[in-house]
Amino acid sequence: MKIAIGTYVRDYSVSGGAVVYDADALAYFNANTAITSAADKNAINTFYLGLKSDGIYTKIKAMYLPLWSSASANKWNLVNPLDTNAAFRLTFTTGWTHSSSGMTPNGTSAYANTNLLPNATMTLDSVHLSYYSRTNTSHVGLVGSQRVGSGNALQLVMGINFMGGRINDNTYSEPAVTNTQAFLMLNRNSATIKQFWRNSTNYDYTVNSTLAPNQHVLWGAYYNNGGITNYDIRQVSFCSLGDGLTNTEATNFYSRVNTLMTYFGINV
Repeated sequence: MKIAIGTYVRDYSVSGGAVVYDADALAYFNANTAITSAADKNAINTFYLGLKSDGIYTKIKAMYLPLWSSASANKWNLVNPLDTNAAFRLTFTTGWTHSSSGMTPNGTSAYANTNLLPNATMTLDSVHLSYYSRTNTSHVGLVGSQRVGSGNALQLVMGINFMGGRINDNTYSEPAVTNTQAFLMLNRNSATIKQFWRNSTNYDYTVNSTLAPNQHVLWGAYYNNGGITNYDIRQVSFCSLGDGLTNTEATNFYSRVNTLMTYFGINV
């Protein structure tokens, strides 16, 4: 039996007594039945509460925690865990390896469609894309999407000793990043500046154009003018899409995500 108490829910079905969960966290637990450990639920619940106390949660449109060893368990959007494309569940092609440390694409056929269109879902000058990469490799892979007939893209490019990309603009930028085994984030919260983040370090660049992609954002590959290209091979253990973050929010976001990864023993 579950009883709502404000924004929390007291779950009396848990062995050992009542446990109070954030209502959004409980909705995710109810959807993703692969999560059975009380300790795991407590860690994820703390993550939800931290994002909310930092003012970040309401800015996230979709986030994914693919640590449950199957596509059916890893598809859920933690912000809206409904089994529909409109709720931005992940739709997987073949070629993924799912494990307790993350999901890994094969570099030739695997991608996960977020079913999220940036131009329809996010504000042009306020957008972020995050990707917790557990692999550093010479393979050049991309995630994101591009506007059809235009060079404007929401695009994260990863290779050995570099990251780069575009954030609702058409100019590629490449910060001095020496390892893509990290929490990587594209971030834009103004009409003039875009940011690349590696963990808690940011790199600022000027935005030169303003058009958002009109194709779905992909993990594990890149939606390029109607075709799928640049398949990646990096293991990802967390990823998100949403509104732009302030510098303080971006730093706190990294801290919250890395704390959760540390709990699961897979932080990099």
